[in-house]
Amino acid sequence: MSLWAEDDYDYPDEEAPSTGPARTARERMAGTFPAFARNSRDDETDEYYDDEPPEREPRSMRWLVGGILAAVLVVGLIFAVSNLGSLFKSEPQSNQAPGTSSASQPQATGTATPSPSSAPAAGPPAIEGVTRLGNFDFAATYDGDLSKTFDGNGASYWSDMEFATDNWGGLAPDVPLVVKLKSPSKVSSITLSQLGGSGGSISVFTNDRPSMDGAKQVGTNSFTSPDLTMPLPEPVTAQYVIVSIKNLPKLAAPKTRFGYGLRLAEVKVQ
Repeated sequence: MSLWAEDDYDYPDEEAPSTGPARTARERMAGTFPAFARNSRDDETDEYYDDEPPEREPRSMRWLVGGILAAVLVVGLIFAVSNLGSLFKSEPQSNQAPGTSSASQPQATGTATPSPSSAPAAGPPAIEGVTRLGNFDFAATYDGDLSKTFDGNGASYWSDMEFATDNWGGLAPDVPLVVKLKSPSKVSSITLSQLGGSGGSISVFTNDRPSMDGAKQVGTNSFTSPDLTMPLPEPVTAQYVIVSIKNLPKLAAPKTRFGYGLRLAEVKVQ
């Protein structure tokens, strides 16, 4: 015997399907949900593909474009360098033409054979030596002092000879001194420096050899001061200058009782 009735074990009946508006709404939701979800997924898929970056070009295309640009740059660079090189080459060629013509001029003059009367070398005349002409025994003793006439020392001189008369004591008509230059030079004046004398008669000649034969007289004068300069009427080209002493100056302080002589200290040729 049970304390419970059978009704206590009864389960509630399943809920009857709903009808009416409520059911219709649920059915509509159930019917539209898949379509809505599908449409929503399609939109998301489209948005996903829209956000992706565009597909890149192939690397071969980039290499091709880069190679073309590099080739164009190389060709332009070669063209510019070739133009600059032609400009630099043309300038020395233009300068070379005058140099070639100027260099040919000395060749033409260098082939000419120099004549004996060619122009002397540039520069002042330089004395090589002084000698005496004539066979005079009285003067031979003092020939060693002739080098003192161009040593640059105004205190040394030629010579200590003294005579009673100005015509060399009647022993000689004149005494020529030959001044030899180192080379044929243009002579415009001669200067004679002497010590303690005045007067006398000095003549100057020029020649191409150490001789009175063929010599040309270019001046005559006498001492009025220690220095006697005789300018030539016009410059003469010569290698030998001859100083001919015809009459001796009178000495202010002779060493002997004879009062005529010449203390010739320096000879200069300009």
